Amino acid sequence: MIKQTWANLSPQKKKWTVIGVALGGVLVFVWGLSSLGGEVQRKTNAKPTITNVLTDADPRGVGLDSLNAEQRKQSKELSDLQLTMKNLMNGTQAQQATAEGLKQIQGQLGELATQLQATQSAQQKLELDNRDLGKQLQDAQSKAPPPEKAAEIERKAAQQQTQAQERERYDLTLRDPNRNQGNFFANAPAPEKEPEKPGAAPKKEEPPKIMSYGDEAPAEDPDADAKEEDVYLPAGAILSGAIITGIDAPTGNGARKDPFPVLLRVKKEAVLPNRFRADVRECFLIASAFGDLSSERAYMRAETISCVRDDGGIIESGMDAYASGEDGKAGVRGRLVSKQGAILARSLMAGFMQGVSDAFSVRQ
Repeated sequence: MIKQTWANLSPQKKKWTVIGVALGGVLVFVWGLSSLGGEVQRKTNAKPTITNVLTDADPRGVGLDSLNAEQRKQSKELSDLQLTMKNLMNGTQAQQATAEGLKQIQGQLGELATQLQATQSAQQKLELDNRDLGKQLQDAQSKAPPPEKAAEIERKAAQQQTQAQERERYDLTLRDPNRNQGNFFANAPAPEKEPEKPGAAPKKEEPPKIMSYGDEAPAEDPDADAKEEDVYLPAGAILSGAIITGIDAPTGNGARKDPFPVLLRVKKEAVLPNRFRADVRECFLIASAFGDLSSERAYMRAETISCVRDDGGIIESGMDAYASGEDGKAGVRGRLVSKQGAILARSLMAGFMQGVSDAFSVRQ
């Protein structure tokens, strides 16, 4: 019956019926709660029930106090334990540092032992060499001729040296007789006499001949006048090149005192005053550089230039010069690399982590 009646109702009526039933249920629930609240109030107004007969205090309270005391004791013991652990960790770090120091000392002792062993080996080798030299000296002294023979040998050596000097002086006069004709004829060696054969007729002496010596131009040495051409770079000479090694130019206060090195390669001929040029292509140039924060430029000053000639000779000399960039100004424009943002971020992160650690730290 109820199902049929519900099915015959319109949707609007079904809606209002559901709302009414819900409101009725809410009212019934509120009425039940109010009735229960009244009974609690009546029970509250009644006389208190005696719960402690043998003791003046509640045993449960005594148990809670003991638990609190036990908890405080455990907290204190935990703090003491943490402090002890911290001290042990500090002691462990000190022991580790001491162990590292001992390792370094042991390494240094090992190096000293190696050097001492090498020194001893060199000393032993030197002693052996000295012994060998002593033996050689003794052998030479034993094989040396007696003083009489030594004097005779020296006399023969002096005689040979004198003959060699006379022969050399004669050869010099022979090569250029016009320079000193008197010495030429005076130092001329006497002709050797041919031995006369038995039964041969005496050889007729030839009449003297007159020979004249004219001035001859000395042979010109082609290498004498070929002077080595010196390359000189005067003030204001222009060199064009490229930077081979990159550089992070420092901009600190001490950058001018301790600049960074940089290597450059000369690519074109040097432009000299009065339209002259010098071939210094493919030479290397070492310069020192430092940065300027305000102009964002790297200033370079030349130190040394080095070249290799075609004949294999090496040229290396100091040089005073400065570098200019594509805009013609002193210094080379670069890209400014600032790390202030990273420093601020790290500072903020460090402050945040310190705050977190302080929040979780145990205070006594």
